[in-house]
Amino acid sequence: MADLGSLVAAALFLSFALYRALIIWRGSDPAQRYIAGFAGCMGAAMLFRAPVVMSALRDLAPLDTVVMLVTHELKSFAHVLLLLVGLSLRPAGPDRGAQRRQLRLAAAVLVTGAAVLLMAGVRAESGLATAPPDRRWFLAVYNVLFAAYGTWCLLVLTRELVRQTRQVAAGPMRTGLRLMTFAALLGIVWTLWVLTYVPMNLTQGLHTASEDAVCSVLGAVTAALATGGATATWWASASGGPLAAPGRWLSAYRRHRALEPLWSALRTELPQIALDPAAPRRPVLWRAEFDLYRRVIEIRDGHLALRPYFPADATGRAAPDGTYGTAVGPTGPVGPVGPGERSAEVRAVVEAATIAAALEGKRAGRAPAGVHSSSPVSQQIAGTVAAEVAWLLLVTAAFVSSPEVAAARVRARMDAIGLQDGPR
Repeated sequence: MADLGSLVAAALFLSFALYRALIIWRGSDPAQRYIAGFAGCMGAAMLFRAPVVMSALRDLAPLDTVVMLVTHELKSFAHVLLLLVGLSLRPAGPDRGAQRRQLRLAAAVLVTGAAVLLMAGVRAESGLATAPPDRRWFLAVYNVLFAAYGTWCLLVLTRELVRQTRQVAAGPMRTGLRLMTFAALLGIVWTLWVLTYVPMNLTQGLHTASEDAVCSVLGAVTAALATGGATATWWASASGGPLAAPGRWLSAYRRHRALEPLWSALRTELPQIALDPAAPRRPVLWRAEFDLYRRVIEIRDGHLALRPYFPADATGRAAPDGTYGTAVGPTGPVGPVGPGERSAEVRAVVEAATIAAALEGKRAGRAPAGVHSSSPVSQQIAGTVAAEVAWLLLVTAAFVSSPEVAAARVRARMDAIGLQDGPR
């Protein structure tokens, strides 16, 4: 497990470093270079700390001790690069003075860490780093220093990622920032895990020279989240958007469910509209887009089948006081509108009221006496299936919750009773 996790993490980090390097060659900002450097350093460190690699180095002492020291320093330098990424994400841009101060602090941490390991007299033996009894505390100090500084760097990065996420609209970019934020948070756990070695450092003078199973798994998951987040826009646009497909399926599933009240009311009175009577009401996620399209067709077929029952005064039923609502512009309400330019919400209420009244007439078994060729027809939506779905969602919302539609439904029910009893 430790070998697999370390090698997977190394492969992900190194592949991502290569991907970023290709971007850098085409020109990029400093943050891109920092990210590529981080991935390269962390990938190299994970590769050489894999148990299988450390085992191969046992017969090459003292090379295994040198490799252990270098990999620790590579991890620390990777944290430095993450800190620089965080600083470059600030709204005002990178502060040169802050960067210089952080670089001086990073240099001090790296030099101090290397010096502490050397003073501890650490030697790698049989997969464990050992220190003489009188120098055990040096080993513990190094681990505390590594955990404290690495956590600080990741906290700075996390804060800036959260700030960026709040400023980005929903889409692949926001998804990528969220994945990178999760990666940074998990990276904090991964970094702090080294503190679990401190008791062993102090009591036995031992430390794992290679990655243990927990560290390997944390590293692999962190690498997957980080690389997935940083390449989210690429995956969303490449090959028809494989990363975006689950999001589209989930969105289609939710919209399919949101249309359920209107579709169910039509299907109950008009079972012939079902294109596939055996189809389940809740679609399989990866078929949700197809099932949503089928549900739209069935709703439209039901609307056409109800036309003999449309009341001639559906507009009056939906807006008995003669009002037509408020126009909505890009920045919000812009004022009242007249009969020729009703808002989409008001038009949706009219169509929902028409359907509700027609369903009541259909249940009564007779078309209302006032039906004629000028009865309202369905709102014609030009464009894509998405536009059609958006319109039907408005109609469904009005069908379920609009008081005007509820009033039209009651009036149609009373009219149907009057029709059954004879002329009033």
